[in-house]
Amino acid sequence: MWRELPQDKRAARALIRAGRRARPAQERSEDDAALAGHLRDLLGDRLPGLAATYSALPTEPPTRAMRTLLEQAGWRVMVPILLPDNDLGWEDGNAHDPSYVAEATLLIVPALAVDRRGMRLGQGGGSYDRSLHRRSPGSLALAVVYDDELADVVPSEPHDLAVDAVLTPRAGVRHLTE
Repeated sequence: MWRELPQDKRAARALIRAGRRARPAQERSEDDAALAGHLRDLLGDRLPGLAATYSALPTEPPTRAMRTLLEQAGWRVMVPILLPDNDLGWEDGNAHDPSYVAEATLLIVPALAVDRRGMRLGQGGGSYDRSLHRRSPGSLALAVVYDDELADVVPSEPHDLAVDAVLTPRAGVRHLTE
């Protein structure tokens, strides 16, 4: 299941993006339900809090059912607002500045790939890297990818931070450590 990726970020991104474009659209609704089911299992008896999540782009693993699950379970859900400097503000009915992400106890973040250490390969703008740097100790950072986007090693830089776990439609949640 873990795969090799080029260690050049641009080449790795191009490879993953091509695979996502080739993915059959029919899988998306199945993946949406599967991801929400795995998230429900992960949350278990956890008391609801504030969750930072995102709205998936058409080629990304879907997030609609996860957001609905969180809201129905009593979680307050905030979504990112891309700011002119590529940082992320947050919206939960009210607009908040980038530091508001520190209030979240759960961060669901996009990725193109995630490796065994929890390093994630993003789109390249650094937006979510900044948010991960602002998160509070004890919060759970969960990256969402397709099952074939788990890598032995993703290219990373010293400023990159690892996520705690990865969520995929088939394998579910994997907690990661170095």
